[in-house]
Amino acid sequence: MPLFICIIFAPLLIALLVALKASGRKRVLAWCVFALLALPLSVGGAGGWLLSLRGLAWRSGVKLTVGFAYVAGVLALLVWAGAALWRDAGRWRPVARSIGRCAVLLVGGFLVLVVGWYGMLFAAIWAGGDMVTEYNGQAAVAEQTWMDWDYYAYHGPLVRGKDVLGHSWEDSRVPAPGEPEKMLCFCALDT
Repeated sequence: MPLFICIIFAPLLIALLVALKASGRKRVLAWCVFALLALPLSVGGAGGWLLSLRGLAWRSGVKLTVGFAYVAGVLALLVWAGAALWRDAGRWRPVARSIGRCAVLLVGGFLVLVVGWYGMLFAAIWAGGDMVTEYNGQAAVAEQTWMDWDYYAYHGPLVRGKDVLGHSWEDSRVPAPGEPEKMLCFCALDT
């Protein structure tokens, strides 16, 4: 768990150090990158913790936005580091400059693609999908987790209950309005 926390907070600390050292226009940009990393962590982490004290949790839309914003902050930090390496390569000898800049483009592009792809994928998996439905006569949030649905108490467009009200498999849930009903029939004769 401590390693996971270090991985999550490392970009935030790097952005803070860059923002404290930067000057001029770069300072504003550095603080924007820091905010892009700090806000999702404070909303998702501290806000989620405060909600859990009240028996609530964020809904999927908030979790997805928080995850995407954090990934965007990490990507902005990677692009910033690549730009700094590109600038520093200008002082090298011509052959080393060409090789160094090609390496910055290739490695930087690869890192941006990998972090972007896997970051967005993990944010989408973490967020899941949900919809407002009815469960045992009360308004509920049905949240999809892999192939099944968990039902939580509805508390608003941004939050849901923390405790699971019920559980169902994908084929056994009540279809949403306008969604075709899935029905299995094991009988040969209709009487």
